[in-house]
Amino acid sequence: MIAQDFFKFELPNMKYAEQKELVSIIIPIYNAEIYLKETLDSVLAQTFSNWEAILVNDGSTDNTGKIIDEYAKKDSRFVAVHKQNGGTLLARKTGLENSKGEFIANLDHDDTYQPQFLEKMYAKIVETNADFVWCKCNYYKTIHYQLCENREENVKMIAKSVGFFTWDKLIKRCIYEKVEFPNINISTGEDAVQLYQIIYFSKTNVCISDNLYNVRTDSFVSVTRTSNVHSNEKKNVNHILCYATLYQIFSKLASDSSFIYDIGIFAMGNYYLLGKKNRIKYGIDGILQFYPKIKELSMPVNLKLCLLLADKGFVLPLRIRQKLSSLERNIALIIRGNR
Repeated sequence: MIAQDFFKFELPNMKYAEQKELVSIIIPIYNAEIYLKETLDSVLAQTFSNWEAILVNDGSTDNTGKIIDEYAKKDSRFVAVHKQNGGTLLARKTGLENSKGEFIANLDHDDTYQPQFLEKMYAKIVETNADFVWCKCNYYKTIHYQLCENREENVKMIAKSVGFFTWDKLIKRCIYEKVEFPNINISTGEDAVQLYQIIYFSKTNVCISDNLYNVRTDSFVSVTRTSNVHSNEKKNVNHILCYATLYQIFSKLASDSSFIYDIGIFAMGNYYLLGKKNRIKYGIDGILQFYPKIKELSMPVNLKLCLLLADKGFVLPLRIRQKLSSLERNIALIIRGNR
């Protein structure tokens, strides 16, 4: 059964004058000794100097711990935090709890900032008073959305994009204070869990046209990895946990039922495709308590039948599984009667 423990973490209050205008950079780190120094050197090279970097060692088994201790000793703006392995999302939560800044930035442990990342991002967020600003990156295409008064519509726009990340953004601390974190290890889609909520609680955003963030594409280490190697099945489980988490959070926040379907339905598709045996194996059997019953959804009868057979433990032929996978993308539209 999926864990149901959710909580609002509490960011330390800003008590001192020096915390104003400070940028806190949250860096979750796991077994990153190959590229970590380059990442941290890019922080040191920033033309904007009023920052702190919270280095969260998420139970690394290589020399990561030694490296972050060295940097913390070399420059007091680096804060070294060591914890047991629990995944990127909880590592970011730990970093936030140890931060003090008025603004929050995120950095993956194998990526780098351009030297003017903080300077330009900070200048733009102060100039515009936006809830968050974001920039172009050297790998992912930046999609700029104009936020509106309808919070559900804002998140729908983000849900339709392929790149919802936190690391290309500078976010007001007061927005992060409203974010809920699940007390579970999510290692795929952990950015989405934060960003969907950030978008929901934000009213304005500004995009900077400059390419200020470098995404490493040749890395053998991933910030989303834990000490366990993920099989394809495990990745499907993580997608289920991600969307189930979002469903549970937004079912309490949003009033638009079709919006709730949009978020939750993808987890249901992955849930059935995973198969009964593996759902039990990974401890997520019974996740449907979070979703409307299948019989209440306005989807084709043959799709209902396939999902019900999968739920009963029948192994569906590969071609049907592939068909379900493609239909998964359109289920939300089917539910709303648009197809």
